[in-house]
Amino acid sequence: MSVVSRRSRRAALFLLFLPAYLAAQEDQEQERVLRVCEQMGRSELEVGIEGIVRDDESKVPLPGASVLIRYEAKDGLPTPDEVVVEADADGRYQACGLEAFREVRIRATYTVRRGKERKIDLEGPEFVDLEVDMGDAAFLVFSIVAAEDGRPVAGARIDFVPIPVSGISDSLGRITFRAIPPGTYGMTVRHIAFAPREEELSVLSDQTAEFRIELITQAIAVAPLEVQITGRDPYLLTSGFYDRRETIDDSYFATYPEIERYQMFRTLFEFKRELAIRFRRNAIVLLNGRPASRLGFNSVRSLNEISFKRVRGIEAYLCSDAPPELRRWLPLGTPLTNCNLIAIWTR
Repeated sequence: MSVVSRRSRRAALFLLFLPAYLAAQEDQEQERVLRVCEQMGRSELEVGIEGIVRDDESKVPLPGASVLIRYEAKDGLPTPDEVVVEADADGRYQACGLEAFREVRIRATYTVRRGKERKIDLEGPEFVDLEVDMGDAAFLVFSIVAAEDGRPVAGARIDFVPIPVSGISDSLGRITFRAIPPGTYGMTVRHIAFAPREEELSVLSDQTAEFRIELITQAIAVAPLEVQITGRDPYLLTSGFYDRRETIDDSYFATYPEIERYQMFRTLFEFKRELAIRFRRNAIVLLNGRPASRLGFNSVRSLNEISFKRVRGIEAYLCSDAPPELRRWLPLGTPLTNCNLIAIWTR
């Protein structure tokens, strides 16, 4: 038998069994949706809905969220009672035994926040993910250090409750959470060499902050955790802005509070002599760590479209002083001693 005929036979067998395979996949999907409904005694007139309740911006699951399902009135038929179910620790919910071929409205609520109502036709089992607007997500950086000498603690773990969010500190003792929904959470910090710390943390809408947490080496009673805000922008901190500011001598660095007084000039590249004259020649411009040209800005002047209020920080120096993570964006063959790199970081 030739190779071609063997391939043809395999293709024929695949097509022969394809409908059965798809049907099995569909059955598995319905089983996953109706795993609880089957325990209740599923009938053709009963359907189920399941999904995940999340914060609409950060997409963090919201454990314990309440999901309300209410039926639309239908002529000639009684309107069943509304159904309320609660999401589990992973933000998953499931409502079973619902009347099929009915129209329902479904909405999630978390604490005092209500999500948008969804309209669903119950023609069969449904996956419906629900979202709740908790407010603008926060950007938080935690620096974990040893209490006795201030050295960074790598490998420390932070867990938030009730939301299923956690992180591990890097070699500098830092953990970055780029999108935490506003709210009040329990926070636990653990490391095998230190006593665990349990504290309550209130996260504000659109908050950006850096927190310093000190761990002690013995499990003894200590005073409540004092969270220190250093005043540094967390986004600039994680991008290495402050480290470069301390190590690159012949340069220009400024954060938003330092350039805010220049808003009268209305444009970014006319407010400082260092940028307007010194660093404009043969400039390679990065926006949030990527070439500005790839983001639709075809000239330095076109960056004036960026509002002052969006700017977190600006840095400029010779291309030869650029660190590897930024130098990699320079075009091949760029003479490093005859070009300037300007990096803009925005909100």
